[in-house]
Amino acid sequence: MVLDRYIAKAVVTGCLMACFIMLSIFAFVDYVSQLDSVGTGDYGALQAAVFVLLRLPQRLYDLSPSILLLGGILSLGAMAANSELIVMRASGISTMRITRSVLQTGFVIAILVALLGEYIVPSATRTATAYRAQAIEKKLIVSSSNDIWARDGNRYVNVKQILPDHQLRDIYVYELDDRQQLSAMIYAEHAQYQDEEWVLDNIKRSQISLDGVTTSFEKQLKLKRLILLELFTVLELRSKDMSAAELLTYSRYLQDNKLDDSEYKLAFWIKIFTPFTCLAMLLIAMPIVFSTSPRSGGVGQRLMLALFIGVVYFVVNRSINHLGLALNVAPVLSAAIPLLLVTVVSLYFMRRVN
Repeated sequence: MVLDRYIAKAVVTGCLMACFIMLSIFAFVDYVSQLDSVGTGDYGALQAAVFVLLRLPQRLYDLSPSILLLGGILSLGAMAANSELIVMRASGISTMRITRSVLQTGFVIAILVALLGEYIVPSATRTATAYRAQAIEKKLIVSSSNDIWARDGNRYVNVKQILPDHQLRDIYVYELDDRQQLSAMIYAEHAQYQDEEWVLDNIKRSQISLDGVTTSFEKQLKLKRLILLELFTVLELRSKDMSAAELLTYSRYLQDNKLDDSEYKLAFWIKIFTPFTCLAMLLIAMPIVFSTSPRSGGVGQRLMLALFIGVVYFVVNRSINHLGLALNVAPVLSAAIPLLLVTVVSLYFMRRVN
């Protein structure tokens, strides 16, 4: 329908404007925060800029609810100020019909946000942290979307997955002799740093010599050196940087080992609810713009209101999340309560507008 396309174009344009404004501000703040590290190793101003750019997908994901709120108010607020919404309602189009068109566009954007958090953010974050570590620590670290390569003397280590609490999964260790010839290859399913040494589990060792390759299997192997802890601390992902699939897998691992997994369960449910939160924040923009008239205030007033709502939501959301962890509230409830509050408030004010 023509109306749907017109509103969709306005909402998308507003969200792109909000995205540019907010990412520009936070990119500048992030870059300034990196200046303390500039000059360490090979980490210069250009490397800091590349690191900040690689971190933008995470920023975009974190800010997505606020971006939709601001984008909705910018686009629909401009339509209200130009009396377009008044004309639409005067011609028989109800506020619910306009809201439906807005939420249809918001639903598509929410799907893109979910895909961003699941596939792009973890990969970009790994690349960014490895890039920064390579420049600062001056160690051989090559990052792809799936794994990390590191060098320690004559030993090359390939790790497919780095988990919190000094844990690694799917580790390949290649050892070279004094002539730089491959002398041994070790595969381990899991490794963890304990008591100042790395403990590798389920080992397959291939010893290479002039006589051929000898393969042996071990239940456990302990190494004093594997990956430098200095590198590990900058390479491991925080829970909020992990994908929902990784969070679920790691949470189950912690459960199987009778460890506390509440932080990772909460991060998992936050990932699940973030796209719905984007829709709820777009919905809360509706009563604001419907109550706007050409004489009720300019863009600045609406922007200040959007900023205020965004800050309040951020504080309430974080407070409820952390309070839930402290009081052992079910993570799904801690993650869902802020979303429910925003939805209820939005629907209440929408009814008053009607």
